Amino acid sequence: MTVILSRRRLLSAGLLAPAAGLLPSFAGAAGERIPGLSARHAFVGSLDETLLAIDADRPVQIASISKLISAWVVLSAELPLNETIRIEQADAVSSEHTRSSLPVGSRWRREQLLEWLVVASDNRAAAALARTFPGGWEEFRYAMRALMTQMQLFSFDFGDAAGLSPVNQASARDLGVLLATLAQIPYFQALSRKTAVGGKLNVNRFAHDRSVSLLAGKTGFTSLAGFCLAEAERFGGQVIAMVVLNASDREARARDMNRLRSFARERLGSA
Repeated sequence: MTVILSRRRLLSAGLLAPAAGLLPSFAGAAGERIPGLSARHAFVGSLDETLLAIDADRPVQIASISKLISAWVVLSAELPLNETIRIEQADAVSSEHTRSSLPVGSRWRREQLLEWLVVASDNRAAAALARTFPGGWEEFRYAMRALMTQMQLFSFDFGDAAGLSPVNQASARDLGVLLATLAQIPYFQALSRKTAVGGKLNVNRFAHDRSVSLLAGKTGFTSLAGFCLAEAERFGGQVIAMVVLNASDREARARDMNRLRSFARERLGSA
């Protein structure tokens, strides 16, 4: 019964309201290249228009960008944010014993784990949030897929809540839709701009750049995914999503995002 209720909450959650009526038409897709861009896949656009698409419809690994969907799943299920969750050994195992600021046996409120998840990209936080979801990981994955299906974003798939699994995939275009949608939710606006949690800096360097009107964003990296970054920013009165997937290294990822940002400004300035 609890699982059924959580599914009903998910599919009718008020947090999905911003997506209603905002599905993209993506008229005028651009096929051009940007000199010096290292990313294999890139996207720039709004919910109404594509400004740039470079191999943007191929599903590829998205690494920790997955954590944005994990956070949205927890919020959409309306789970109590002040509930205390104990970090278990199973969470360390599920997160492949990657580095974490959350020791086994430590206790955190769910809202704190969400901060560790998005700001510090802590894999153990992702594992704990999925484990304590009503119905466990299987229902959590169902919820991730249900959210994306309701938004008609069919390139997404998930093998874990953190993005370590190579099954976690999406196209650059669908990530653009996701980021443009999350950018309208105050929670993601605040969390994406939060500069640190527990002494750990936000892993997205652009969260620290006050010249950037960041509304939502997340980095990602695995050896298969390469260096990834998806953001939504405000340009004048418009919300523009920019996605870089499989960049060659951390610095190249940042340079690629700066190139996409400059491209967007030029295009919108000349429109």
